[in-house]
Amino acid sequence: MANNIEKNVDRSIAIYCRVSTDEQAREGVSLDEQQVRLKAYCRAMGWDLTPLVFVDDGYSAKSTDRPQLNKLLAKVKAGELSKIMVTKLDRMSRRLLDLLKMIDLFQEHDVSFISISESFDTNTPSGRLTLQVLGAVAEFERERIRERVFENMIHAAKGGKWLTQSPYGYRLFDKELVIHEEEAKIVKRVYEAYLDKGMGCFAVAKMLNKEGIPSRFNKEWSLRSVKLMLTNPAYKGTLVWNRVDSSKKNRKVKDESEWVSLDECLPVIIDEDKWEEVQKRVNGNQIAPRAVSSPHLLGGLLKCGNCGSGMSIGWSGSKNNRYRVYRCSANKNKGTCTSKQYRADDVEQWFKEGLKRLVDSLDETLVPMIIEQQMEKDLSYIQNRIEVARKRYGRKVEAYSADLITIEDLKLEKDRMEQDIELLNGLKLIQEDQFDIEKIKKEIQKKTSKVLESLDVLTIEDAKSLIYTFVDNTKVLDYGSIVITIKV
Repeated sequence: MANNIEKNVDRSIAIYCRVSTDEQAREGVSLDEQQVRLKAYCRAMGWDLTPLVFVDDGYSAKSTDRPQLNKLLAKVKAGELSKIMVTKLDRMSRRLLDLLKMIDLFQEHDVSFISISESFDTNTPSGRLTLQVLGAVAEFERERIRERVFENMIHAAKGGKWLTQSPYGYRLFDKELVIHEEEAKIVKRVYEAYLDKGMGCFAVAKMLNKEGIPSRFNKEWSLRSVKLMLTNPAYKGTLVWNRVDSSKKNRKVKDESEWVSLDECLPVIIDEDKWEEVQKRVNGNQIAPRAVSSPHLLGGLLKCGNCGSGMSIGWSGSKNNRYRVYRCSANKNKGTCTSKQYRADDVEQWFKEGLKRLVDSLDETLVPMIIEQQMEKDLSYIQNRIEVARKRYGRKVEAYSADLITIEDLKLEKDRMEQDIELLNGLKLIQEDQFDIEKIKKEIQKKTSKVLESLDVLTIEDAKSLIYTFVDNTKVLDYGSIVITIKV
């Protein structure tokens, strides 16, 4: 506390005076009179420091962009002031939100704000109480503004208008998106690399940076920027607004049920089916970037057959004879699993042999099992989508109750939810005999052969990317016993 007092003594007192031309004509407000009153108050309070004077002559309170006010705020940020005085609160601003923002800044830098007409001093209990009341009123005003903005944004979104900065691959003309052909080619490459080549977001960003392909503002690509591109529904023609909560310092993606979306209203760069397939991979079990780029073939892919935990790479053996091993992470980190470790070279060889046997053993019993497994995954994915649709509809009911949307908007949302439910029911009706088993068998053989060939000619990193497009996970059960779960 002593240090704070000493710091305040070294800082200056400031007085701020403002008058607009209209006020002078209407009320006869004098800048000289303001200065006299404020300096007299300083003397009455026993503050011997000569105050710094900031005067904005002929400036309205509607805007905070005033020369002397800007200089005053700069001194606050520089820590040069201890008190700021005005004759009335409206000398600073007539807008409550602007005034509270400035007071927040003053408090952040330990500066007292005093208005002598209203006996308002943020350094006193009564002043802080008044500030809390004003803050409550301002919060109410902010909520009212947010509701009006939200309603206007819904109206604009339903008209197909793009409401923010255009995403990569597009340009904005008259609030409508138009495809930028060169960037659209890059977008398609990113989706292809991620879905068809099995590259992760980190690997895609690395590829683009290596080729010298800049992002929109000539910045380098990052894992985050690639993931944002892969999850942006604009590329499949869907306009989505209210997706991100920007009210806090750290922006956060809202629950999908809160989004305002409109399908088939934007120019399409990525086919909808392909976009949905990418979302399945993005929302599924992801391999960490470090696992993808590690020099170990099954890193991030190998699971413990005993407890299901991931198996990490380690080293074993004597000082002169060290060798890689895969070891259950639950065993290593928690001691909760009793599985043993396995030589990495042996496990990777079992994996390759397992793929070879898979090519030779695809028969009319194995393929239906694989189809059933894939159907369960698809069913789980669509059930999650249905739950999102139901939450979104529930939110629209609340919006209708609050007179924010019309009954027509509510009916559209209900139709959309029912279409999703119909899609789910349609999936349930699919029978195994409706699949072309011979075609699926050939496709699996083709993918397996491609992976096997890649293991001998590609780098470990590239080979792993290809494996991830085909293999869901691998479990080691015992010495020489391994299970490979593939994707259809």
